[in-house]
Amino acid sequence: MAIKNKKLEQFMKELVLQLTDKYVDEIVSFVMFGSATTGEWIRGKSDIDCIVIIKNKKLSKEIEKYLMSLLLDLDAKYDLKLSETCTSYKKTDNIALDLIFKTENKMMFGQPFYVVSQDQIDLKGFKIRKDLKIEIGTRTIASLGLFLQRIKNTGVILYGKDIRKEIPKTVPTIEKIKASFNAMLLLMMSFVLFPFSPKSAFSHAVKANFWACDDVLFALDKPLSTSTQEIRDICTIFGKSDIDVEHLYQSLEYKKTKEDAKINRKYVLGYVLKSTKFVYGLYGLAIQKMLKR
Repeated sequence: MAIKNKKLEQFMKELVLQLTDKYVDEIVSFVMFGSATTGEWIRGKSDIDCIVIIKNKKLSKEIEKYLMSLLLDLDAKYDLKLSETCTSYKKTDNIALDLIFKTENKMMFGQPFYVVSQDQIDLKGFKIRKDLKIEIGTRTIASLGLFLQRIKNTGVILYGKDIRKEIPKTVPTIEKIKASFNAMLLLMMSFVLFPFSPKSAFSHAVKANFWACDDVLFALDKPLSTSTQEIRDICTIFGKSDIDVEHLYQSLEYKKTKEDAKINRKYVLGYVLKSTKFVYGLYGLAIQKMLKR
């Protein structure tokens, strides 16, 4: 895979060059993954996902802060609208909404850069050490296994070591169970956001459908790829009689649309409820399938 958008590719090349020039011999690996590498990145709608592995843990906050400033500076230059799509930088005129986005950032939703030291991350053991917040999260509700599989399946090495080779193909069952919390949390945030911003609630609900597909394919040991291919895989596994295929493909159209759909609050609420039904229904079917294996 490679970065499909040429402007985004130039942006990332300049960002990595400036980072490695400033922190010579400190960066072990810089990997980009997700929509930017699967050809599904959309300006003004998509964020970016990167993991940066460094040598010295003491520099993690400093490097993360530097990356954030680089992103804002280069975003102004290349006009990719990342300052609008990455949760870390979202600003509105609503104090409550800003607080919600800040909370999401703490939960690592929409965070463009994950900076960890090489002695913190255990790729084979699916563990992160020496960071209490992340360690608690990955040991309880966050699936590091799913995160690493996304990197393995969709990651592009922009600098340094190819960590994809060190990520195991098989993962512990507990990692598969924890993965289900991703879409559930997105749906929860949809309901929280709805009174303040139906547009944001709608966007979260759209994403929840595809995260659920990710979760289920991951649980069934299937490869992760593009949203279109994952929908085909889900429909092949379960069939039209088991899942709401129309809702899923409609969600795909919403995801691909560059301009936000002209929808009212009533429609958004109905869509969020329908997405909730789809996600939990899909998880139920996946559990049944796993028990039969």
